[in-house]
Amino acid sequence: MEFLSPMFWFGAALVSIPILLHLVQREQKNRVPFASLMLIPRVPIKQMRRRRLQHLFLLFLRCLGLMLIILAFARPVVTGAWFSHFGPLTNRSVLILIDNSFSMSRPAVWQRALGAARERIRGLGDGDEGMLVQYSEGAEVVTSWEDTREALLQALETRVSPSHAATSYLEALRLAAAQFDEKRHAAREIYWITDLQSTGVASSQGWKVPPEIAVEIEDVGEPASNLFIDEVRVEGQVYAKEYPNPLLVRIEQSPPGPGEGEAQMWIGDQIQARQSFQLDEQGTAQLTLAPFELVEGLTRGRVLVEPDDSLPADNSFHFVVERRRPRPVVIVADGNQSSAFFLQKALATGSNLPFEVEVQRSLPSDLTPESAALVILDDVSRPPPASLLKSFVEAGGGLAINLGRQLRPQAWGGWDDLLPASFGERQYVRSRTKNFTSITEVSWDHPIFSIFLDVHRAALAGVQFYSFWELSPRPEAVVLARFDEGHPALVEATHGRGRVLIFAAAADSSWTDFQLRSTYLPFWDRLLQYAGGWQQRPAWLRVNQMLAAPEAPSEAGQSGSWDLIDPRGNRVLGIEGSAGEPLMLRLPGTYEIRSNKTTDFVAANLQRQESDLSRVRAEDLLALFVPGESQSVGDEGQAAATRQEKQQSLWWLFLVGGAGVLAFESWVANRTRGDESKIPREA
Repeated sequence: MEFLSPMFWFGAALVSIPILLHLVQREQKNRVPFASLMLIPRVPIKQMRRRRLQHLFLLFLRCLGLMLIILAFARPVVTGAWFSHFGPLTNRSVLILIDNSFSMSRPAVWQRALGAARERIRGLGDGDEGMLVQYSEGAEVVTSWEDTREALLQALETRVSPSHAATSYLEALRLAAAQFDEKRHAAREIYWITDLQSTGVASSQGWKVPPEIAVEIEDVGEPASNLFIDEVRVEGQVYAKEYPNPLLVRIEQSPPGPGEGEAQMWIGDQIQARQSFQLDEQGTAQLTLAPFELVEGLTRGRVLVEPDDSLPADNSFHFVVERRRPRPVVIVADGNQSSAFFLQKALATGSNLPFEVEVQRSLPSDLTPESAALVILDDVSRPPPASLLKSFVEAGGGLAINLGRQLRPQAWGGWDDLLPASFGERQYVRSRTKNFTSITEVSWDHPIFSIFLDVHRAALAGVQFYSFWELSPRPEAVVLARFDEGHPALVEATHGRGRVLIFAAAADSSWTDFQLRSTYLPFWDRLLQYAGGWQQRPAWLRVNQMLAAPEAPSEAGQSGSWDLIDPRGNRVLGIEGSAGEPLMLRLPGTYEIRSNKTTDFVAANLQRQESDLSRVRAEDLLALFVPGESQSVGDEGQAAATRQEKQQSLWWLFLVGGAGVLAFESWVANRTRGDESKIPREA
């Protein structure tokens, strides 16, 4: 046991006062009235006074009370292991919360974080318990509540490490606060080690740490400059021998400010282009890098900027481009050439198109998904045999039906099992009180309409339709869009591995002005890609994004073995047989997937916000998540004083105990005097 104010022990001399008082014998003298003593001579009498302590119990109470009060003012600090029996009074449950996001990976910052964690672990009392939690976008409980400092130190050295993920303070504090449900001690503390990166402060959502949990923040960060690649605009799929457009590269610096450097584009292991850049006053630069040639299959590339800095991982941007052959799309138009003309021109406009459009009057009898990925029946008067298209759709082909003036509902006999809706009457909007109708009710989260949600939503609703066919969806069908009146505009159904969609209006100018609108081309482009089963391959993913595990082999004789190799060349995961759970990409760079004697590549890049090293004040961060009475900023002297203050929680017990003993002494003293007054004294 130690004492914060040992000078108060000099007050122990006060204990001598009760002892001296007990050594002084004070006799009570009875006054007896008597006549004058003038005639009585004075006779000297020798008296031996025997001095000894009396009322020992009363003396003990007085000395004990004074000693307890002196002990309280000396402010004892309990550190011995013997005091662990009184854990609920002074022992603590301390959770050490360590930020291991990408911005913490700077060597000096990370070493300071480990040093602060070690010091706090070594400062735990013998009766305390501790826990380690590390966090970035999510939080991970590294250890359970541990009573030994050695176990916490070992976990800190072996299981805590910086990651490449972004920062989220809210999720970290929520998980940390939840761990105290299993604590043993009443005193609860969170020791929060972070570099105070401002991008981690998205919002508190009104949530705060419970007030009974004390939070101390330790700032281990430092101001620094960081050059990074914010974005590279690159398409993941190309259908030509050369990449169709220049690569757009955006470079930023944190904190903002002028600068210069060089950007390099690598294709495979060769430098394809170099370009110097100048950062403006806002610390940004935009570059265009020349297109490059592609071989059929997958091409790996990356953009690198120099000079290097303390976070070199965000100076590279990785991507993978796949060159494919365009897939055939067949438009069947047996009469309305106007509708087919608009549709064909729309689908043939643009570059890097994933399909080749061909207009035919009829379909071949050997139609397969390999010969035509998608069939569009555009305002046909006599549809092909339903059996031909049914087997085509079930095998994975796509079918889109565009209705027009040549539709004869009776000609579609035998199509009931394939069509997602039955045909009703043709509706003439111009004959009513209004001149046109519009598509107003849309499933905006559907792949066909998702691109219209933010930018072109109003433009799509502004398309005018003067006539359309009434549709009655079947129970298994899904209505993706409706007109003002509530009639279905686009209906979908699945059959086997393929899809069938019906659009209730023709594509020519007599039915609608859709072909004159900016939404016409993207609508049909997305509809064809969805109906035909095109899966857009992204050129890159983000770190901490999930990667779908490979599917099981579909052909006999193929191996069911899969290997995932990370950017460092380490085998991350092997899958035998069927596909496993989605995999999380934890490192930036290019992953390699080996399966069935084929190789695939997936590029992963850091999240842009984690490269921004701007900082937030510790006081502001605590104010956002922590009640005022539970806050503490990590000044080491103040933190040590705070910890020591919490180890003295028994001083008030000594003070109350001393006051209680003195009160009991007063009662005992009164009883003692009462008993003495009844004893007769000699004359």
